[in-house]
Formats: sequence, C-alpha cells, structure tokens
Amino acid sequence: MIDRQGNQDFTSIDRSPLESCTVLLPQIPEPLSVQKFLDRLMQYQVDPALLGRQICQILATSFDREILLLQIANTLGVACQADFCLVAAVVDQKVVNPNACWQNTSDSPNAGGAAADSTLTPEHLQTTKLNSPSISLEHPVLANVLADGEIVAISDYLDSPAPSSPNSPVTPLPFRAILAGPARFGGAVNGMMIVGKSQPHEWSAGDRQRLETASDAIGIAIYQIQKNQEIANLNQQLQQQTKYKNLIGSVAKSIDTSSEIDRVLQQVIENTVDTLEVDRGQILLLKYTDSILKPSAPSQTPKAKIVLVCESVLTKNEIKQAREQSEAAKQSSTAKTKNKEKTANSKSKTPNSKPNNFPAFWMSESNLCEKAFHSAPKPLALADAGELIGKEQQSTAEILKLEGIRAMLLVPLTGDRSQETVLGFLILQHSQQRAWIPEELEVLELVGAQTSRAIIQTQTLKEAQTLVDDRSAQLQQSLDVQAKLYEQSAIQLEQLRKLKLIKDEFLSTMSHELRTPLTIMKLAILMLKQAEGPLASRAKYLDILEQQWFKETALINDLLALKQFERQQVPISLLKIDIKRLIQDLAGDFEKQWVDKELTLKVDLPKFSPCLETDPESLKRVLLELLTNAGKYSASGTAVVFEASEAADCIVLSVSNLGPGISAADLPHIFEKFRRGTGITDQAIAGTGLGLALVKCLVQHLNGTIDVSSCPAESSEADKLWRTSFTLTLPQFAAELCNLEE
Repeated sequence: MIDRQGNQDFTSIDRSPLESCTVLLPQIPEPLSVQKFLDRLMQYQVDPALLGRQICQILATSFDREILLLQIANTLGVACQADFCLVAAVVDQKVVNPNACWQNTSDSPNAGGAAADSTLTPEHLQTTKLNSPSISLEHPVLANVLADGEIVAISDYLDSPAPSSPNSPVTPLPFRAILAGPARFGGAVNGMMIVGKSQPHEWSAGDRQRLETASDAIGIAIYQIQKNQEIANLNQQLQQQTKYKNLIGSVAKSIDTSSEIDRVLQQVIENTVDTLEVDRGQILLLKYTDSILKPSAPSQTPKAKIVLVCESVLTKNEIKQAREQSEAAKQSSTAKTKNKEKTANSKSKTPNSKPNNFPAFWMSESNLCEKAFHSAPKPLALADAGELIGKEQQSTAEILKLEGIRAMLLVPLTGDRSQETVLGFLILQHSQQRAWIPEELEVLELVGAQTSRAIIQTQTLKEAQTLVDDRSAQLQQSLDVQAKLYEQSAIQLEQLRKLKLIKDEFLSTMSHELRTPLTIMKLAILMLKQAEGPLASRAKYLDILEQQWFKETALINDLLALKQFERQQVPISLLKIDIKRLIQDLAGDFEKQWVDKELTLKVDLPKFSPCLETDPESLKRVLLELLTNAGKYSASGTAVVFEASEAADCIVLSVSNLGPGISAADLPHIFEKFRRGTGITDQAIAGTGLGLALVKCLVQHLNGTIDVSSCPAESSEADKLWRTSFTLTLPQFAAELCNLEE
C-alpha cells in the first residue's frame, strides 16, 4: 500500500518501468516554467511508486554505468528534498566502489533540491559529484542501519546520545538530519542509501517509504555495476593474458626462427616493452672473470663485468605512433604509398646494432645489479627505485639511462636447472611509480627462462662450433701431413724407380764391360793353346790379353778409387807442375786416338806459364776423364776445345765439345755414380757411369769446383748440335790445399 501525502493534485499514473515517468499537474492549464515547477515541487512530496519507476527507468535506459548511481542519487535526493545523498556499495562496514555522492547545488532559497531528471548529462552530473565520500559507516548513528537492516531516521544527530565507545569517531557528519537505509539484492544487504539535510528536519513516513521503495532497485543497480565491473575486469584480464601469451609466443618464435642471438635479444626486449607498456627496456649479460659454475657464498658478489648488449629503440609513445602509422599504411589505397610507409615504419623499428661497442661496467659498481643478483632467481621489483637510483655511480647511471626513471624491474636470467648461475638481467624502466603485479612477474619469469635458454643454446653452439673447427683444423692438419707423406712417398717411390733403372742400367753396363773383355781374353787364351800357331799370331793374342786385362784392371781400380775418395782416405801429394806441358802431353795422345773419328783438339793456353801446386796424378786423371768424355760424345768432324786461364788466385780449365748435349733433366745428376744420360745405353756408347763421378770426387779432393753446361751451339752449321762445357776451377797456391789437408 502506498502512502500518499500532500496535495491531491498529484495523480497516480500506472506505467511500465521502461516508460517515461512524468509528474502531471492537471489544474494548471498554462505551461509551467522550470522555476515554477521547482517551486511547486518543493511544496509536495513525490509519489514513492513514481520514484521507484524513475529509478527503474534509469536502470533500463542508462548505458553509462559510471554515472548510473549518480543519476539514482540525484533522483533520490531530489525526491526527498535533501541537501545530500549517498548511494554506495558496502563491504565490511566501509563504503566501496561503486558509489556516488550527490549534493544540492540549487541557489533558490525556497527549493529543497533540483528537479529529478533521469536524462541528466554527464557534464551536469559531474558538477554534483563529490571527489570522495568522507562518511564512515562505523559512526554509531549509521552502524545500526547495517546491523538491524532497517531504515534509520534522525532529525538531528547532534541531539543523539554521545557514543559510549572511546574508539567511536568524533568527526562530525556533513549534515544534521539523516535518513539512511540498506540496499538489498537477493535478500542480502549490499549497499547503503544515506539522505541528509544540512539543518534539523523531521522525516515523514513517505520519506521512509521512498527509501524502502528504492532499496531493491538500488541493490539491483549496485549488483549490476559490480558484475559489469567484474566482467570488465575479467575481459581486461583476458586481454592481458592474451598479450602475455602473444609475448611468450613471439619470444619463442624469435628464438626458433633466428640463429643470431643479438637479433633474438633485441626482439625480446622490444616485444616485452610493448606488451608491458613501459618506457624503456635493456638486456645485460654477465662476463665472469672466474668460472660461472664456481659456487660462492650467498652474500658474496662475484667479480663479473656487466655488458649492455641491447636496449629498446622505441619508447612507449613512439611505439603507439608506429602502430598508428602502420594502421594508416594499411588503409592507404596506393600500393606505392603503402610500400613507402612500410619501409619507413620498418626503418623506424630497426634495432640499433652495436656489434663491437658494448658499454660495460663491473657489478660492484652498481647497487641495483648487486641487489638483483642476490635476489635471483626471483625478480627485483621496485615500484619506486628513486633511493637506489640516487646511489648509482654516474658512469653506471649513464649506461643504464636512469635519468627520469622511477620504477624498475630487474629479471635475472638464470642459466641452469638449479638456477644458481646468473647469465644477466632483463631490465624494464618506467618514468613514473608503477606497481608490478604478480601476473607480470610470472610472465616475465617465463620470458627470462626462454631468453636464458636461447643464450645457453647460443653459447653451447659456439662451443660446439669451436670444437668442430678445432677438430676440423686438426683433421685438415693431419690430412696435410698425410698428403705431404704421400707426396714424399711418391717422390721416394720415383727415386726408387729411378735407382732401380740406374741399378739395372749399371748391371747391364757392368755385365757388358766385364763379360766382353773376359770373353775376348778367353778366346785369346784358346788360340794361344794351339801350339801349331805362328809366332806372329801368338804375339797378337798376347797383346789382346794385355789390353783386355788393362781394361778390367782400370774398371776395378775406378771402383776402388771411388770408394776411397768417398771415405776421404786418399792422401794428397802436392807438387809444383807445369800446366802447359801437362796439357800438351795429353793433347798429343788424344790427337792420335781421335784420328779415326776425325776429331781435332784445339788448345788455348795463356802466353805465360801460371804457377800451380797440386796433386799431379789426381789432376791428370781429371783431365783425362774430361777429354775422354768429350771425345766419346763429340760429333764426327768437330773440334774439342781445351782452354786454360788464370783468375783471382785460381786456375780455370775448360773442356768443350759439340755433340748431342745433355738434357735439362739429366744435367743436375750428371756427376752421380752409375748415372748416364738418357738413351746413352741404347745408343751402345761404351761407359760405366763412373768417370764423371770419379772426376767430382777428385776435384773435391783438390779443393776445386767443377761446373757443367749444355746449350744449343751458336754456329749456323751445327744447328742440331749442342755445346757441352765442363769448367774446372782449382786453387793456385799450395797453402789452400795444405789448410784443407789439416
């Protein structure tokens, strides 16, 4: 039953809660001005049912939940002709959100409040909203409302008995007359309605009924707002969780798709700064002077250098601008414009690369890094790091860019399962105080764990690569050694092959040189055994035996002499000789021998007789071998040239001939034992390959040198012939030979 009081001009109108509720004044035919309406409204009280419908209309038509309670407080305050109205949710005897305070702003001396209007704009309502309600429900005047769940009406709370509890508040309320009641939803009290007047006032039963009527509607409004807030909070949490999930996914993708740790760390810090909406981010890595696995005391700070490896390029505002530019680029209709904007955008987000100039400092130089190291594996969250920042050294503060920073979060990057090894720190910085919520710390721990794994993987890969490179280098070195050994083996095999050929050729030559004289000697002996032979024939066979014996003896003597000279067992006999006479005697003998071959010997001697002290037998044997060799390989009808000269206390003797010559391949080996020129044996040229080897030994025995050269002859008549020259250089004075003998 609704208690109506006041003038009978007010007529009850039954309308649905969603319809507009208005006050009808049928006795006033002329249009009412706002001021006249307010004057008449002050004389009568609003119908409680009408108040309930107005509140229901506000609930049904107001889409702005932020001003919903303020509209209800405004309507309730005006309906009760009050100076003040508080509508608030209550938890544990305290006013909590949502809440709204309305205060009468009418300057009319006769008006008790402004007209109730559910269509007030937010700008108007903001003028009637208090900054914060200074009302405590622990006040004994209001405590009974929640305790009893009943409406309390006080004409003047100053006339009420003083509170007996010494802990009761003594701060006076901002009004004298109080009408308070609980707001209910589902039978439980979830809010409070307080209407007050600045002067003492007797509250009527209608006022009580209006509060009772508004109780359920206000309880519904508080419940709806609370649920909307919970939904909004859940949506916000869901969005935040999605951002965190995207952050974790982007970090994992960066690690999986990039093998460059610098690029991975740069993407990690950029994505983290973007997700948590902080001003700046950095990643620091530790370089220990000792082994990072070496355990240390909990309070001990290891000696380590901290290196700034990367930092976020864009601040929070720059990231926002970059996003706006990206959206604008997507909406552009020209592909060329899109490409330009994307290129510009990508350039603006390209991380700064610092491959060789990483700033660094020691851990002992930073209080922040020391605290973060000792707090590991837990992050060091500082809502206000101003005190610690003030203690940082200037050089460290410049590297960390701490100017203008208030809030900091340092996440240790731990390197093993026991999380005892700190690889570095992921640092987030904000220019204002900022409380780091548990969800942020949890997701950053995951980011730090992924980053740590990426760093460890990179270090492991580098170590493995270094090991592979070392092993590859060792293998390559081994292969090189094997290649050299193979090459040397091939050379040795080739030398063995050549030695085998030389041996075979030597054996073939020696077989010929030994068997031929023996065969001839055998035949001569057989012929001598025939007694009936004439004396002239017997003398001839004896000469043959003597000649062949001489050849065999000479060959054996050459072998024995060569062996003695190699062991340097032959003594030297120094005599002063006439070099001209020695050469002339040899020349006369060879001219007789070369008559059948049509060879001539040209001797070119100096006009004066140079002095020469040497071993005459050795020198004679050398010249004999050189002239014999020249005659053996000279072409018919050519001349052998024998020259002698004096130069720098030395006698230079030269023997030259024209013939097939010596090939360049055979020239370095011409003085080796049993070595003959290529194809000489096939040409059936007599010889054992010992003559020039014996010459080499004899020349060394005389402390001289011998050289050989072979080149095409300059004469146009002998285009196919080569000139081969042996040049012998001997010391002129016996003192040099004596020194050698000593």
